Amino acid sequence: MQHPSKTSLADFAEVARGYCSWCEGESLGPDPASQAAYWLARLYVAALALPEWDAENAEGLPDLPQPEADRAKSNLAPFFGWYYREFFDPDPTLTDEPGMGDVGDDLMDIYRDVRAGLVLFDSGDANNAAWHWSLLHRIHWAGMPSAVCSRSTACTFRNVILRKLDVRTVIGRV
Repeated sequence: MQHPSKTSLADFAEVARGYCSWCEGESLGPDPASQAAYWLARLYVAALALPEWDAENAEGLPDLPQPEADRAKSNLAPFFGWYYREFFDPDPTLTDEPGMGDVGDDLMDIYRDVRAGLVLFDSGDANNAAWHWSLLHRIHWAGMPSAVCSRSTACTFRNVILRKLDVRTVIGRV
């Protein structure tokens, strides 16, 4: 069994806390789309440093603090309806039809995944937090569109965000 690096785990927890605070705050700020790209870039980079981790998590995922989760959903509501096309396998020889993604739904899914790990981490269960973040990054939101993902299947999110922004603003922040 591999033990998580205390440094990478603490670094991820710090970035996760920042993202969740942004989602749960009084407002997303004057430029929410740019801030979303900023936080997704930071989360993705921090998650890459997490080791693959095996743990016994018979308890399942913890409940999220409801007032904060409700506030995050309300704050992220303007992103719902920012649709994009996505291909689950970029192999050009395949004939799979593209699917449709929703930026708001993706941001909320990432919030739930990251926030549940923080609940574990803050309760002193660093091993299960590491397992949770590492696993869900690999199987869930690493494949979702993100501002820094280099996978061709996920670059559409960046394009959706950039279409909503003045490109020069994102370049200076991400």
